Amino acid sequence: MIRAVIFDMDETLLDRQGSLRRFAAAQHARHQDALGRLPVADFVERFITLDNNGSLWKDEVYRHILDENRITAIDPQALLDEYITDFCNHCQGFAGLAEMVAELRAQGRRLGVITNGTFPFQLHNFRALGVAEHFAAVLVSAQEGIRKPAPEIFRRALTRLGVTADEAVFVGDNPEADIRGAQNVGMRTVYRPNIFWPECDFADAVCTDLPDLPAILRGFEASL
Repeated sequence: MIRAVIFDMDETLLDRQGSLRRFAAAQHARHQDALGRLPVADFVERFITLDNNGSLWKDEVYRHILDENRITAIDPQALLDEYITDFCNHCQGFAGLAEMVAELRAQGRRLGVITNGTFPFQLHNFRALGVAEHFAAVLVSAQEGIRKPAPEIFRRALTRLGVTADEAVFVGDNPEADIRGAQNVGMRTVYRPNIFWPECDFADAVCTDLPDLPAILRGFEASL
């Protein structure tokens, strides 16, 4: 029996790209006087491109944007501080998130999250999705002092959920950090494809739409 499901957050539960676009557009509008010579569409697209799925921290993102456009009316640190405190207000989950979580809980499954990132920034983003009350374990790498794909962070999640690896499934979008990392501790895995990693041929299953996940889990159990 699958007693627990553990999720990655960014681009698995959280529509990070869409949320970033909403935040960047709102930030441009808020600082229209300083950024107005840079059209909002250009600001948003450059923000997304430089972010590159989180590979460049936002201090450098803002510094690049302001330097490229010779904007001196606002300090990059002010924009960064605003990102840290306000991004969570623009976070949205993928379609069907709440319904999927409700169905998994109705099936009696325990839920957890493991996310690489800073603390409490990532925790605030997760809580903004509106489903945190249904999750028994939330692990943020900066708070834990260890990142996926290190086996220890997966083992900690299993321990906090009170399950063994063969009783749990991990759902994530990163082939190495999520899928390979979870498999290395003996968990079955479900891959969430996206524009950064469109395929993963070694996951146990693929879930394109979140509402499909409960049926995938039932399929796993039928094969036991």
